[in-house]
Amino acid sequence: MHLCIVCTVKKSHKDLAMQRIEILVRNALETAKSDPELAEKQADLIKRISMRFRVRLPYEIRQLFCKKCKTFIVPSKTARVRVGRANTKAVRITCLKCGHVYRKIIK
Repeated sequence: MHLCIVCTVKKSHKDLAMQRIEILVRNALETAKSDPELAEKQADLIKRISMRFRVRLPYEIRQLFCKKCKTFIVPSKTARVRVGRANTKAVRITCLKCGHVYRKIIK
């Protein structure tokens, strides 16, 4: 009986953490153009909340972080986005901080 109460409390903590992460992502994307330092602090807070409550970030949010230097990526501000014109269509994202290039294949 006691174990079920603990499980529901943990579940509500994770739900609350996920809601806060979504709010922070929206705010970070909006403020990135005017105040990049604040957006970077908000992105750092997103990472810390997800690690503290062991919440896996959704794919859309994970794509907003560089795979090499782990900085927050805002297209046209901290990253360059290009569409490939080869036979395999892909979007190339270049982090402007570390220079790492990674590709997303478009089917």
